[in-house]
Amino acid sequence: MIVVGAGIAGLTAAQLLRRAGRDVLVLDPSPPGGRGRTDCRNGVQWNRGPHALYLGGPAERTLRDLGVSWRGAAPGALHLSDGDTVGVGPAGVGSLIASPFLGGRGRVAVGKLFATLGRQRPERLAGRTFAAWIGSLGVPDDAAAFIAAVGRVSTYSNAPDLADAGMVVAQMQQAGRHGVRYIDGGWQTLVDQLAAGLEVRPVAATAVTSDGDGVEVTTAGDDVVRARAAVVAVATPDAASTLTSVSYSAGPPVEAACLDLSTTRPAVVPVLLGVDEPLYLSDHGVRARLAPQGQSVVHVARYLAPAEQHDPGSTRAQLEAHAARAGLTSDTVADARYLHRMTVVGALAVADHGGLQGRPEDSGVDRVFLAGDWVGPTGHLLDAAMASASMAAERAATLVGR
Repeated sequence: MIVVGAGIAGLTAAQLLRRAGRDVLVLDPSPPGGRGRTDCRNGVQWNRGPHALYLGGPAERTLRDLGVSWRGAAPGALHLSDGDTVGVGPAGVGSLIASPFLGGRGRVAVGKLFATLGRQRPERLAGRTFAAWIGSLGVPDDAAAFIAAVGRVSTYSNAPDLADAGMVVAQMQQAGRHGVRYIDGGWQTLVDQLAAGLEVRPVAATAVTSDGDGVEVTTAGDDVVRARAAVVAVATPDAASTLTSVSYSAGPPVEAACLDLSTTRPAVVPVLLGVDEPLYLSDHGVRARLAPQGQSVVHVARYLAPAEQHDPGSTRAQLEAHAARAGLTSDTVADARYLHRMTVVGALAVADHGGLQGRPEDSGVDRVFLAGDWVGPTGHLLDAAMASASMAAERAATLVGR
């Protein structure tokens, strides 16, 4: 069996195939982990932009099933910003009353949403945009802006006029019920365990074809590797199309501009979301072990709209200003890394395609199976990557078993 791609989806598929008794070869020119790799600089562990493990879904179940262990903690208290105004965010009855961002009608609307969100049926919202769903709630503008901000942080996306409401609401429900965790040591701890024992060959695949009896994977050196089946687990639909020569109908990529900071002290405001701008900040290092004692790791980001063109200098300045609102001025920043355009998810689940059910699942090539965070009808972010990897591995193992 061949797995093309050593990101988390590819590593997961390979481990599941290996556990099913199949010989597996993984091909990827880059080190294992893909966007899940963690970079160590001066003793500080930096994920590539903000990473959080959503609990209660396919990702947590699959990690535990594979024996992958981790430790971590939940984010700190939520705050909001509107321009230079910073205040507590409505996360419960007390903070709902105290929040300066909601008027009387807004507080009632958000309180009602908190009380009823768990009873929403996400599958019934498929095919409707998140913006349309917010509009159907009939809430005042301040409440609508808060709900949009929660949708952004739950999905890492900024496309309410495209994103499927069922997917966004499901993410909001999962975060509310089970929470998220920042991982001690960064996501590299997950990657290292998923890669353990696998044969990963550092070569690039250029084509994947089938003759009905098996598959052939052509590599960059024009070598050909033959196997009985293959899993294509690459980052985007376009990358998969390049390999299989099949066009996959999918939404736009989810992208973000990220500023990763090493700081000499924790942020005064642990979590800060913009309501007027699609901005994010969270002090990951104060919750998880990512830096030497007395230091911290803070991730700041702007959720980019699809195809948004932005100037590196002005966007970085905007992120630095957002960090300053959280109490992190230049004298508290020991090191920084700016990532102008990071792919968060290979393709967004959009309403026009029917939401999660409309994501690509069939590779279109006999004996070739797809995996990735843009594949299949289950989950978003890591949940989608690992759920699709599990399905691809099961189907490939069953086929080879026959």
